[in-house]
Amino acid sequence: MSADSDRIELRGLRVRGNHGVFDFEKREGQDFVIDVTLHTSVSRAAATDDIADTVHYGELAEDVAHIVEDNIFDLIETLAARIAEHCLGLAEHVEVVVHKPGAPIQRSFNDVSVTVVRSRDTTDAAAANTVDDQPAGTEPAETEAYLNLGANLGDATDTLEQAVAALDRHPKITVLRRSSLYRTAPWGGVDQNDFLNLGIIVATSLPAPQLLAVAQGIEVACGRTRELRWGPRTLDIDLIRFGTAQAELILDTDALTLPHPRAHERAFVLAPWAELDEAAEIRTPTGPRSITAVLSELGDQEIKRIPAP
Repeated sequence: MSADSDRIELRGLRVRGNHGVFDFEKREGQDFVIDVTLHTSVSRAAATDDIADTVHYGELAEDVAHIVEDNIFDLIETLAARIAEHCLGLAEHVEVVVHKPGAPIQRSFNDVSVTVVRSRDTTDAAAANTVDDQPAGTEPAETEAYLNLGANLGDATDTLEQAVAALDRHPKITVLRRSSLYRTAPWGGVDQNDFLNLGIIVATSLPAPQLLAVAQGIEVACGRTRELRWGPRTLDIDLIRFGTAQAELILDTDALTLPHPRAHERAFVLAPWAELDEAAEIRTPTGPRSITAVLSELGDQEIKRIPAP
């Protein structure tokens, strides 16, 4: 990366959070100050004068603030890394500084801070963008992906609408089609309210791990925490397929498995998908099968399509 590369900077964002190794820090909270630098070209935005072609720093500030407010970490190193992971969905190279001016130190001091520098892994990105080799120096081609969204806390309908809009606002994501809303029984045996679900098909030039990072950043911005598996949540966004059936990404890492390994078991994933593409084929343990055939075998799962108002 050249020294004179474009960048977008957000500095001095002050947010109240509950991070620290001591109980009183988690209980009482304190102010944290965040600096974010995104190394990303602004040439297109400068030419079009359109905010859709750049990073919306107001939305960036809100996303970062929610990461600080809605999580509890022992270390600001972890907080800085989590913010950087989200920001990698917006830029190729990011720098995040977390200042802790109220750190519990007995000596006089001016500041305590941690700086995290992250870049996208070019090897993983190349593998995730396409099944075929991509010539060096070329812009990544757009790939279709299917995501499933669900919520069962607060105003679930409004949350899902906001999440779809947030994905579509991203300069490297376009929502091509979205399904109706579906009311579904909760999965996993946890006593909780029914979920509202919908599916979307997007076109994106992001690699799959960064598409997931953007989705998880939107979850955090909507108040998502990950305390109970299959538990109630304000928003859940799952990346189900990256690519088409003819050129589908197969990936198995600690952070992401594609295609989603349990999609074929879940009517709330398949019903919205079938609405968008009834001719789709999905991978199952017995091989590729028609989505409608697999869905017909899940008739014992409670799911109801909600007619548009």
